[in-house]
Amino acid sequence: MFYSTAFAAGAKYYKVKYIVESNDTLAKIFKRFVFPDSVITLKTPMTQKTIKGNPHVGNWSKLESGTKVNLYIAAEFMDLSKYKDYVQKLKKGLAEVQKKKEEQQETENSKGLPEGLKASLFYMASYGQFTQDNPRYAEVKFLQNSPATLGASFSFYPKKSDWSFAWSAYFSYLLATSNNLDSSNVSVPPEIGATFYNEYRFKNQNFTGYFGLDFEKFSTFNMGGIQRQRKILLDENTVLYATVGISKLVHVFGSPYFTKISISKSLTTSIAENAQGVTSEGAYDGFKFLWYVNKKFSKKLYLHTLFKYHSMDGPSKLSTLRLGVGFGYILF
Repeated sequence: MFYSTAFAAGAKYYKVKYIVESNDTLAKIFKRFVFPDSVITLKTPMTQKTIKGNPHVGNWSKLESGTKVNLYIAAEFMDLSKYKDYVQKLKKGLAEVQKKKEEQQETENSKGLPEGLKASLFYMASYGQFTQDNPRYAEVKFLQNSPATLGASFSFYPKKSDWSFAWSAYFSYLLATSNNLDSSNVSVPPEIGATFYNEYRFKNQNFTGYFGLDFEKFSTFNMGGIQRQRKILLDENTVLYATVGISKLVHVFGSPYFTKISISKSLTTSIAENAQGVTSEGAYDGFKFLWYVNKKFSKKLYLHTLFKYHSMDGPSKLSTLRLGVGFGYILF
């Protein structure tokens, strides 16, 4: 905050950076730093040096609060104990100002953020395309379209915390499956799924990262059954995934959209095979990718869409694509 320097005349001065307070005059300011018995007048060299060193100050008898000035105090008058007290007071004041700014910023960042338990119900219709390829048997392409997926999602936001929790569950009714092997349609059991995530809000970067578990139960064709029994049989697959992703509120042409992107890796998988006399070739293992977009159009209603893709290996090379669109209702 200050340094000393010597001049040609041999006088030594301390340069002190000072911020003018309310009702300050140059005499009052000097008294804060000099010995009690010091006699300082307008003609005192340190007074003249201080005036000349602050050309931006027009009237020293009417100083404006907040003005920054450089004081030049002669070493013979300088009371270093007073200066140390001033520095401590200044540091304390700056710390209080900084703390207040941080609290204001925290309050500003928290505006509009949810707290407590939130829940919504949703509906979605989707188009699903599955491809299974096993060179020993066949390549099967089939559709698993869903006219109705019903589900519920929940989130819990602890007060004054950047952590939150989200979980959801859904049930998809699937239409009879058409395929490229024969002209018949095969009835497909419903698909079900659930998620549970821990979320962390990165305030400065304005996005949320999350990680957790996904659960899915879906059907695939039994490739061995097609070869040996000459008929279409379905296997039921149960998969538990580890998931990581990010979510963010983005603005497109000034309109806000909530979007999520995630990648999931299978942790445990099981398969219930329906073909008799077919040696099991294990369960599917691989990845799932998801992109989700949500747009509120009223306080309670929103539109949403998703893109979901699986890439897995096991009894066959499995790839799936699902595109969905629907709406949701916010309960609370």
